[in-house]
Amino acid sequence: MQDIQRPQKMKDNLILIIGIIAVAAMLRAPLTAVGPVINEIRDDLMISNTVAGLLTTIPLLIFAAVSPFVSKAVAKFSMPVTIFYAIILLAVSLYIRTFGSLEWFVIGTILLGVAISVGNVTLPSYAKWKFPLQVGFVTAIYSSTMNLTAGLGSGVSVPLAELSGWGYKLSLTIWIVIAIAAMIFWIPQLRGREKSVKAETDRVSNAPKRRMSQSKMAWAIAIMFALQSTTFYTNVAWLPSILMDKGYSPETAGYFFMFCQFAQLPMTFLFPILASKVDNQRVIVFFITGLLMTGYLFLFADAFLLLVISMIFIGFGTGAAFSTCMLLFSLKARTDTGSISLSGFGQSIGYLLAAIGPFLMGYLFDSTGTWTPAQFSYLIVVGLFFGAGMVATRKFYIEDELEGEV
Repeated sequence: MQDIQRPQKMKDNLILIIGIIAVAAMLRAPLTAVGPVINEIRDDLMISNTVAGLLTTIPLLIFAAVSPFVSKAVAKFSMPVTIFYAIILLAVSLYIRTFGSLEWFVIGTILLGVAISVGNVTLPSYAKWKFPLQVGFVTAIYSSTMNLTAGLGSGVSVPLAELSGWGYKLSLTIWIVIAIAAMIFWIPQLRGREKSVKAETDRVSNAPKRRMSQSKMAWAIAIMFALQSTTFYTNVAWLPSILMDKGYSPETAGYFFMFCQFAQLPMTFLFPILASKVDNQRVIVFFITGLLMTGYLFLFADAFLLLVISMIFIGFGTGAAFSTCMLLFSLKARTDTGSISLSGFGQSIGYLLAAIGPFLMGYLFDSTGTWTPAQFSYLIVVGLFFGAGMVATRKFYIEDELEGEV
């Protein structure tokens, strides 16, 4: 049994909800803010395009490397304290990236990746721990916040860079303001630390002894997360190029992609709520697969209207897939200990493959001189997502499989 009293009414925990929103706001924006000003960063650090491209890949590799170890930090410090340390580390890393040399930028990026990894892994488990009766709604809130601020991060990056003599450094450090707000709202969660540490340590010691890597469900959820991450980061890297290859200007392609990004928001909010209420999440997987498959099939068209439809469905499907995967980390675990272990395992696999995806799609284009094979690869990824989803949404908890009960 859980030793910690779980607050279950959101209206009585507004400070905590604001704290969760503030943490979620920093899990994507510091990364998406880099892309629009990457040329300025390249010139300031005097690096090549190849090295500049690697700077955007480092965080994904750090996510993959760090995610499995977050549960160990939680067992030692507790979830609230671990998240608080991550907020501090994130604020420091944002400042380090502006020191003006490649070495410091890389160090700051690595530390940023570590801090974001903690937030990525712990938020699903924290939602389950604090709001077990409203886990779908809380997941919807922080998932939507992540996507919204991801769009804002890229959208305001250039205007902020042009606002003062700081250039891109203002674009990258402005998020420290959110970090400070998150620290303030998170301080109340640090009360009762000793009791929290003891309770969470007891749950870890009583957790199933088998590893997550021995669970078919864990692998299925990890592959689902990997495939949705692959589509998202591949879209970020190449979707505008695919549209420009159809004859559209860079500006128009950019507007198409922005439209796709904002189309994610309603589904990111809606689907965790739906998935938490339906008895069988396979219905949700069917629907997500239909959205993505329709979107990527329409991407073969050249007509403006059909491409608008494509962007809508790709955005809907991508947002629904991300938030549903985040919910599964909570929904398919009986305990928050199982949730955080599943989250760490799934995100480690997911971000590792997500880092590879854009390179593979670029290789397909370089090898063939056309985007058609790459577009077919999208359909293959969606098909694999469906297969993994059928396994991931079976009606039992991850602990049941790890304890040999299924």
